[in-house]
Amino acid sequence: MKNIKISSFIFVLILIFLSINFAGYRFLSNYIKENHDKENQILFYQIKSVTDELVSQLLYEYSEQKSILLQKHQVVREYLKNHELNSSLEEIFQKINADHPRKPYNIYITDKNLTIRNSTYAPDIGFDLSFAEPFFEIHFKAGTVGCSAPVQEKVSKGFMSYTDSYLSKNGDPKAALLQVSYRYSDISNPLQNLQNFIRQYPMIKDLKSYGYIHNDFIYEIALKTTPGETKPSIESLAKAKKKAKKTLEKLAHHNLVQEPYTVHGNHYNLLAMSNHSPINKDMTILYTILLDENELYHTLHNLDILMLIVALLGILAILVIAKIRSKEERLSEQDKFVQSAMHEIKTPLSVITLNNELRAMEYGKDPYTEEIDSALRTLQNSYDTMSFIITKDAIRYPVETLSLKEVLQERVDFFQNIAHSNHRSITLHTSGNIDVKMSRIELVRLIDNNLSNALKYSFERTEITVTLQDRTLTFHNYGNTVTDKERIFEKYVRENNTVGGYGLGLNIVKDIARKYHIIIDLRSNKKEGTTFSYIFPRTKGKNA
Repeated sequence: MKNIKISSFIFVLILIFLSINFAGYRFLSNYIKENHDKENQILFYQIKSVTDELVSQLLYEYSEQKSILLQKHQVVREYLKNHELNSSLEEIFQKINADHPRKPYNIYITDKNLTIRNSTYAPDIGFDLSFAEPFFEIHFKAGTVGCSAPVQEKVSKGFMSYTDSYLSKNGDPKAALLQVSYRYSDISNPLQNLQNFIRQYPMIKDLKSYGYIHNDFIYEIALKTTPGETKPSIESLAKAKKKAKKTLEKLAHHNLVQEPYTVHGNHYNLLAMSNHSPINKDMTILYTILLDENELYHTLHNLDILMLIVALLGILAILVIAKIRSKEERLSEQDKFVQSAMHEIKTPLSVITLNNELRAMEYGKDPYTEEIDSALRTLQNSYDTMSFIITKDAIRYPVETLSLKEVLQERVDFFQNIAHSNHRSITLHTSGNIDVKMSRIELVRLIDNNLSNALKYSFERTEITVTLQDRTLTFHNYGNTVTDKERIFEKYVRENNTVGGYGLGLNIVKDIARKYHIIIDLRSNKKEGTTFSYIFPRTKGKNA
């Protein structure tokens, strides 16, 4: 009977361990996938940032050259009124390229079926333009000359813009199509920077940018080139246009779209995001990146094998879990001790503060009173921060409509004495006022932690500037440059260990900002100092 009980006990323990083991496997598997997705997204944002330089340069030059290119088109059009469409174009080619050493302009004339038959750029003779006929028809009906945004030339990998208008001959208003192209100046530097960056990540299989104006497809740029690429077919261009349009529709409801898929046993993930062009607000730029996911799946496969091996070590795992539980109990006791200590600090802190205020009322303020008051306020701020950390997960703070200007003024006044005692100053600038819907405690923590950090990390005898304009709240100070603008918001991270603190303030700020959809922008350099900006979302109401 005794043996039966022991066997049952061991069996139950093994079942419990296997259950925990399976749960751990699921958790680790999900963690690897989520972490992998985050890394992919970060990589995408980095590539997009590098790509923006290239695209912006092209679009800027496009805005400068568009009117000139249209003028060149009219010059060629007038010339062809007195010349046969199949005659040599050398004379007019030299004319439109006068004073241009690199000869950036070329001429293309199609037949009635929109196939190029005469051109100053021989490689394009025979190329079928019928895929773009809908655009040509729009321009024809509107009586205008079309002009495309920058388009990547597949053979040379250069970037071009093309005009278009039909030519009338022998009574046929659409006897041929005339195009004049402009080859953009050398963009090898930003393109090389992009390609060097991409080369560091062999998992990147494809990278493209698409341009849309008013939801109409206008160009495709292959940002990662593939050896042996030639001119696209009508079918491939139509397919790319359809696929890009479908992706853009999905992005109407999401900032980032991911589409994992498998082909012939190989795993891929297509990521896409879009933004408006900084040059042309009517233009939407779509970025897509295709990533090889085989390494992830190989890692997950290895994880499966590892979990099977770990499952065989059931008894050892039970002992480890027992030790972990013991450690958790000790941590729980430590938490209780911290909470008790916080409770014990509150009463003497209040007594000291009250007596210091009574002393100032009776004998007047002096440097000692102000120093004590500054120290008490610093201690009070640290107490409030620790109290918030302890209670934030246990208490639901009531959300209310608050005047950001009033709360901001109150907290700046609170920190003025601390700033004065530390040989610094705080200046507040407000332009209007906005109401925000959030808990007062969390708004105060967001403001206080920024002011406290600004006082700690700014140089002596410098000014801390707090500005509220429109829906943006900024804190500016002069101190050591923040080197890692992402990691500084992580828990326990402090770039300057010579200054007191816990490394928790900005982590609290980040959590509050995420909760209330507040956008954080951090800029820091040696010349202009450090600026933390917080953009509050619009809310329904009077001051929204």
